[in-house]
Amino acid sequence: MSYSSKGRKVRRRRKSINVRNLIILIAGAVVTIVLFILLITGIVRLISKGIGALTGDGKEKNSSQISSTVSDTDSSSAESSQPALVYSNIQMTQADENQGELILINSTHGYQSEVEDLQIFWGNKNKSYSLLVAEMYAKPEVVTGMNEMMAAFQTQSGISSVMVSSAYRNVDDQQKMYDNDLAKNGTDTSETVAKAGYSEHHSGYALDLSYNSAAGTAYLDGTGSYSWLIENCYKYGFIIRYPEGKTAVTGMAYEPWHFRYIGKVHAEALTKGNYCLEEYIDMLRLHGQDNPYNFVSETGADYLIYYVPSGGTTTEIPIPQGKEYTVSGTNEGGFVVTVTMGSGSSYASDTKVSTAGTASSSN
Repeated sequence: MSYSSKGRKVRRRRKSINVRNLIILIAGAVVTIVLFILLITGIVRLISKGIGALTGDGKEKNSSQISSTVSDTDSSSAESSQPALVYSNIQMTQADENQGELILINSTHGYQSEVEDLQIFWGNKNKSYSLLVAEMYAKPEVVTGMNEMMAAFQTQSGISSVMVSSAYRNVDDQQKMYDNDLAKNGTDTSETVAKAGYSEHHSGYALDLSYNSAAGTAYLDGTGSYSWLIENCYKYGFIIRYPEGKTAVTGMAYEPWHFRYIGKVHAEALTKGNYCLEEYIDMLRLHGQDNPYNFVSETGADYLIYYVPSGGTTTEIPIPQGKEYTVSGTNEGGFVVTVTMGSGSSYASDTKVSTAGTASSSN
């Protein structure tokens, strides 16, 4: 009996052990399944994040992604704050192509217009400089620029001995000067006096400056106190038309006394780019309406400048609506459009198209 009793007890213990093992096995299987599900979920999330990083659609981003997104948002926001320009066309004639502040006049590009709107210096100048003779003429903007420049020079240096020795010249006067220069130097051509019809003085945009000294009257040489004029003339719309080191391009020797008015925007851009006028126009020819030259002045004003080739009898000039602009002929085959965009890199919203929406080609 005792043996049978022991046998039964043994069998019960084995049965109990089998049930416990089954429970452990099932629990292990459940844990395994749960871990597998978590693993699959993790893999799916990693794949989703990777695709999101590539497409930009991911919802979770690390700090560098967030920083990049903010930067991109700011950039696109800044671009969207600058509305696209809308253009309309104005028509310019072949005669307009030969007029304007940027007309090129040299040995191969003669002056081809009748000079208009000349203003006499006498009665319109200030007391910071003098005139060789009373009856001297130039474009009104040249007289204004000269008054501003010489007043600033006198304030800076205390000097008021500068004199305008030559301004507008007609063809006959230019021919006499040219002949006299050839006779004086015994040459067939001149590097200091342009041929009649090819002088900048015909346009009313050029001035020759001299000064009075104890030794008499002499052309400005750009040295000493007078160097200020060469260094600062661009602020008043002037350039040294025949700069040092550019004789091979201009065809004229260095003349620190010969000042040419091209307007403040272009005078600054040309000077800071170390161009002569021939080089500056060549550079602008590379910039059409679709890729304008963007120039920011030292005053913070922002300009778009672009070149439009002449179309012959008439030329369609694209002009941005609602913006202040000027158009100048180049006298060598095209027009230069200068658009005022505003201060800095932002567009000006309150500027207006100049006079009746027409280009100021006579300036």
